[in-house]
Amino acid sequence: MKRLFGTDGIRGTVNSFPLDRKTLNCIGMALADHLDSLLNPCVLMGRDTRDSGQWILDCLAQSFVQKGIKIIHDVGVITTPGLSYLTCLHRYDMGIMISASHNPYHDNGIKLFSNDGFKLDDEKESQIEQNIFSYIDTFSISENPQNGQTYKKENLVEDYVNFLRDQTVRDLSSFRIGLDVCNGSAYSIAPKVFSDLGAVVTVINKHPDGFNINRNCGSLHLESLRKLVIENQLDFGIAFDGDADRCLMVTGSGRIFDGDYILYALACDLKKHGKLISGKVVGTIMTNLAAEKALTKQGVELIRSAVGDRNVLIDMLKSGSVLGGEPSGHIILRSLHNTGDGILTGIKLTEVLCRNGLSLDEILQAYKPYPQVLDGLKVTRKISIQESPQLTGLIESARNDLGDSGRMVVRYSGTEPLLRIMAEGQEIQEVKNTVEKLKNKIGLFFKSMEP
Repeated sequence: MKRLFGTDGIRGTVNSFPLDRKTLNCIGMALADHLDSLLNPCVLMGRDTRDSGQWILDCLAQSFVQKGIKIIHDVGVITTPGLSYLTCLHRYDMGIMISASHNPYHDNGIKLFSNDGFKLDDEKESQIEQNIFSYIDTFSISENPQNGQTYKKENLVEDYVNFLRDQTVRDLSSFRIGLDVCNGSAYSIAPKVFSDLGAVVTVINKHPDGFNINRNCGSLHLESLRKLVIENQLDFGIAFDGDADRCLMVTGSGRIFDGDYILYALACDLKKHGKLISGKVVGTIMTNLAAEKALTKQGVELIRSAVGDRNVLIDMLKSGSVLGGEPSGHIILRSLHNTGDGILTGIKLTEVLCRNGLSLDEILQAYKPYPQVLDGLKVTRKISIQESPQLTGLIESARNDLGDSGRMVVRYSGTEPLLRIMAEGQEIQEVKNTVEKLKNKIGLFFKSMEP
């Protein structure tokens, strides 16, 4: 089991393991080993607006130089999907994005891309992780470390901007759009793209200082965007997270338009125009049951993957689907890009509205999400659910209580000692009662397992 890599790269608090200087140097050397078989390997690196981003980039570059890698290009501040796109476009052997996505500024992370713009698979991450720990056991950091020599390539960002502009031929001048760029990677790119496409744009949270990324703004905090849209009578608003690989939206009336709605709207449009060839889209185990039923009515099959955009992409490739996504707003448009892209998602959904003469509020009427309850309890150890007949029985009994009109997902957190419970159904009180009853029974179960 991997210890460093989570569902989206390596992530942690800066100056603590695994983002302390020694471990970063070891990570850099392990990544260099991964490229060792290539002749003159070249690496592209980028970051979001966190104060720690350049330091982490320099630590990794130092190890690359130490290992003999000479072509290290620094594209500066860019979105994660932008880094992925440029890695593929210019055929870099590896792309490295320094970002902790929607986390607060004191966290950071490392996301890895191969030369085709895809995130590295589990097998490659496991191999790299083994090498990292091998270096940790034997490596001593220098008292006077030298920064690795990187070459600035900020001009490459324009290639990504051009790509985004080319994703629609529609004139968006009829739209008045609010953008919350959350003091993150999209702070200059998103306003430029939407403005160039003709939209009248009002931007908030556009002054990153290294410490205000995601702070009470962006896709996790939609209050300020909702206020902006309502007070200025905008058509809708788009909120990005720190590295802009996802987005959520606010309708003209101030209602939340989440990833399930985005998935539904794009799926219906693709099907209408004969571009949903497989007839399938990929959601996750967290996709609302009402969204699945609404898609079924439109003749679209929903496939559920495990949580995480990489898992979504794997099931997209297996099923031949060109569209997949998560309720968080992480949407993958496989025919256009190899990873989720919040700006691209916003452009394509705006195009749908333009082409069909619709508003987000009108699409919002397509279905009503079932009430959803998210809860959980702390555990002292993670007992395998599948291998415990008693635990499985408790969960199945709760699922039976919800019946065909409800759904329940029980899983352990990947980062905390928590057992998470998600349940949904048509009647909110029934769902709450079922979850509370299950929590109590599971709590007694774990207590009985204590020595």
